[in-house]
Amino acid sequence: MAYTVWLGVISCSHSPAPPAPRAVVGTPCVTTRVGQVLVTGAAKSDVPALAVLEGTIDDSIRTERVVAAAVESLQSRGYARAAITVTREARCFTDLHVAVTLGPRFKIGKIEFATDDAFPARERLAAIEDALGTVERRYHDAGWLEAKVAAPTVHLEDGRVDIQIPITAGPRFRIGAIRARGAGPAARAAVLDEIHLEPGAWYDGPAIRTGIERARRKLDRWVELRTNLSSDRGEIELEAILESRP
Repeated sequence: MAYTVWLGVISCSHSPAPPAPRAVVGTPCVTTRVGQVLVTGAAKSDVPALAVLEGTIDDSIRTERVVAAAVESLQSRGYARAAITVTREARCFTDLHVAVTLGPRFKIGKIEFATDDAFPARERLAAIEDALGTVERRYHDAGWLEAKVAAPTVHLEDGRVDIQIPITAGPRFRIGAIRARGAGPAARAAVLDEIHLEPGAWYDGPAIRTGIERARRKLDRWVELRTNLSSDRGEIELEAILESRP
């Protein structure tokens, strides 16, 4: 994220004397090092990642990354129109003048999912607190293995944020077959027993992962899960491969 340069208008008459440059302890004056980070428009605690640049080497690319992260942090706290501009003043060191524009703080009005699938709406909404990636993973775990969650559209009005999130769920997959291979018949039967799912059941990611982990502990043997997806039939085949032993 690029940051802009603020051009201030400085009066030539009756201007107060600039503050004395602050030395970095144990470091001689050098403009390649940041002296002070002077924040206006917000408290330093609102942009802590920028404040800690004091005393570091002045790296414009790093500063740009920190500015982008600081803006994202402010936006996540409700300042949807937050912006930060940075200018440099070379003195004994290089001081960074950080101008923060917070703008209005918005509250979420409503969150809507643009989809017509049968995924439980309450679980889908709860996942927003984690991230949209979590929503997609929950779809996959519940059998919508080809689900895609698109970027949300945001509408700002009267201090409120309305969010709509498009979801393309695709088909929900059932288990077509589940097999175990390797080792002896007793070990293979134990793995299938721990997974405890039958052909025809909806794919259940958490249950399958938990069953595989239980089988590994019970048999004291590595078990690898392989999957084969058949989109045209809406089925997934599971194959548990047991570690071979001499």
